[in-house]
Amino acid sequence: MRKILTSFIILSLLLLLISAVPMVKAEKPLVVVVAHGLLEEDIQLTYMMVNITEVEWKVIMETITYDDIKDADMLIYVQVDTGLEITDEEVAAIKKWFDQGGKTLWVTGDSDYKGGDYLRIPSTNKILEAVGSVLRNDHTEAVDRVSNCGASYRVAALVKPDPELAFLGVGVGRPVLFHGPGVVAVYVNGEWKPLYGTGDKPVENVYRIAVTSEGGAIAEFVEPLPHAYEVGEEGTFTLMAAEFMDNDNIVILSVEAPFDHYRGMWVTEYHEVELDGPAFVKNIVLWGVGLYGERIPSVLKLREKVSELEGKVSELESELKSVKSERDSLASELDKAKSTISDLEGQVSELQTELEAAKGAQTTYLGGGIVVGLIIGLIIGLFVGKRK
Repeated sequence: MRKILTSFIILSLLLLLISAVPMVKAEKPLVVVVAHGLLEEDIQLTYMMVNITEVEWKVIMETITYDDIKDADMLIYVQVDTGLEITDEEVAAIKKWFDQGGKTLWVTGDSDYKGGDYLRIPSTNKILEAVGSVLRNDHTEAVDRVSNCGASYRVAALVKPDPELAFLGVGVGRPVLFHGPGVVAVYVNGEWKPLYGTGDKPVENVYRIAVTSEGGAIAEFVEPLPHAYEVGEEGTFTLMAAEFMDNDNIVILSVEAPFDHYRGMWVTEYHEVELDGPAFVKNIVLWGVGLYGERIPSVLKLREKVSELEGKVSELESELKSVKSERDSLASELDKAKSTISDLEGQVSELQTELEAAKGAQTTYLGGGIVVGLIIGLIIGLFVGKRK
């Protein structure tokens, strides 16, 4: 009985200690939505925030300042008011936030439709350029004559990510609405280049997420003409892509928005066509804040490491080439030195021969001189004797 009582007391004390320890609530990632010019509630945005509860939400409808966004893990930029172009100061605030590292920036663009959509393109590209991205919103519109919601401009985009981002398509078996979208292009070394929905890519670190079907085409409404595509060109075109950048940063460009823009992606049916917009947008948001899939896929990190090692190998090969060149130069100098030594040895040999010859001649002259001297001495002696 005493043992049972003792155990009960100990258990009670443990429970009291546990209850005294404050429970630390895990902080949710912060997603800041810049809904530039939004004046009233947007039902699609509301649904997004209500249904994606894994993150904290913050909505900015007016001027963007660094203090407003500095703690964000992900920023989604949507120009609601087509006449409200982003300012240099606001772009600088976004860049300062992005430069912290580990950030995901989702910029939404639009087509060049004459109804005012084209006014969103400059702000989109201004932000992309400021943060150093190669992604661009080309000045055109993509239509799809095959995959659409009753009209070619109501594109039912196909979620077909490149293999590295395949997880973004999990649970998204149906298309996603891109209502009157623009087209994604890339800007590399001062040149606009197309980013088609299939095939080779102009740059390595850009990955497709959503595309048109093969029934896609390039349409034109307002000048200027598209930079990377030909009007009337047909095929599959990229509507959404991601770029992996330095400092663990990600830039996403979609040429339509998850909300607003006449009708955003967050919709499950449009003109009697079933869609998977909510599931898709949720995948994008959770991935962007690191709660779904690999935020930076390991294969990309491995590829980066391989590239780094290849760079080091290239440096070593260059150094080896330099050493070999130096060795060859020294070998050439050594050969020249050997040739010079050989010439000098030949000269020394000739001098030695001349010296030996000179020594022999000296001995002969010396011996002859001695004999002559003896003869002269005898003659002198005889002569002196006769005089006596």
